[in-house]
Amino acid sequence: MTKWLVARGEDALLLGLTAAGLALFIGPLLLGPAFPQPVVLFSTLVVVSALVVVGVALQTHRLSTRLLAVLAALVAIDATLRLVIVIGLLGFSPIFFLIIAGGFVMGPSFGFAAGALTLLLSAVLTAGLGPWLPYQMLAAGWVGMGAGYLGGVTRRSISPLAVGVLCLYGAAAGFIYGLLLDLWEWPLLVASGSSPLSWVPGAGAAALLRRFGGFYLATSLAYDAFRAAGNVVLIAVLGPAVIRALDRFRRRFLLDWAEPVPAAEAAPAKISADVGTPA
Repeated sequence: MTKWLVARGEDALLLGLTAAGLALFIGPLLLGPAFPQPVVLFSTLVVVSALVVVGVALQTHRLSTRLLAVLAALVAIDATLRLVIVIGLLGFSPIFFLIIAGGFVMGPSFGFAAGALTLLLSAVLTAGLGPWLPYQMLAAGWVGMGAGYLGGVTRRSISPLAVGVLCLYGAAAGFIYGLLLDLWEWPLLVASGSSPLSWVPGAGAAALLRRFGGFYLATSLAYDAFRAAGNVVLIAVLGPAVIRALDRFRRRFLLDWAEPVPAAEAAPAKISADVGTPA
């Protein structure tokens, strides 16, 4: 019962952070360029959110301090990969592979923190600080968080079926990440009413959806397809080995805190009937 309550509390926190994050993506659709873009504030909130979920996972023993070293190592390696391949190859970037693998093995809190902190560190290393940063951090965090829930469902298996499902997730994540960033970019960076595909203030939901669909197909679909394909290839080729290694760290560094079971009282010894009592 205690473990169930712990899991639900962590899920509730992640759900709340997700709802707040979605408000940042939906706001520009409603207000357009009038939506405020305090980059430092939004980025700080995402970082604090990542640290909070990690802290909750530590307090509830779903992560350990030693696994924080694994998190730091993955973030550093991933940020370095983005430093080497800043823009990616036609949309493909290798950073999502470790975010997905880390979340799949270590859980949704670890995955959210890995995604958000990787994008933050890589932005610092590549001078990629800008209004897009908090949105990139949130989207990458959700990619890792979703992989964490998928790992819980499949019990972190590396069977062909589980790896195939993870490949499908990697493909979907490649498209969803790009779609989310386009939701922010579309009303802010494309001049209102400048084309049949641009954002229009006061337009109804159907009109906005039609315009955004055309914008996405024209500008981002092919780019995101390369990202999705790259995720699939890396997961299929490197996934089992990396997942096995990370799971070894998890089992070695994560203690299983179980409630103590009281020892059964020893039954009183029987005295044989033919043993006489002293006079």
